[in-house]
Amino acid sequence: MANNNEIDPLLTLELSGVKTYESQEEAWGARLYEWLNTYQGEVYGDPSWGNVLPQFKHEPTNLSHVQIAVEAMLLQKLTVDLPDIPISGLSVAEGDAFDKLKISIRIRDITITQDEVL
Repeated sequence: MANNNEIDPLLTLELSGVKTYESQEEAWGARLYEWLNTYQGEVYGDPSWGNVLPQFKHEPTNLSHVQIAVEAMLLQKLTVDLPDIPISGLSVAEGDAFDKLKISIRIRDITITQDEVL
């Protein structure tokens, strides 16, 4: 596998310096993690970059039509903000609290799952 040496988007420090990712899959996962934790409008110079989850803050997370709407909006926004990541699947399910969603994003043979508080 090619050695990418991509720098961590959050500039996480390790003993050897800034954390780098040697595989493309690790780098994609780090970019997705950054995107999921950045709301639209929080990036100076690129206010359109970031997820759109705050739009669903007051919606009931246990309803399937809300989960489908969140999936559609996230997938649409991901393809614009991170076009180089080959997303093969995305699912949104009710989390373990009334204001949480469980978001799963599939890239090739890797699934990244994160609980998001709305």
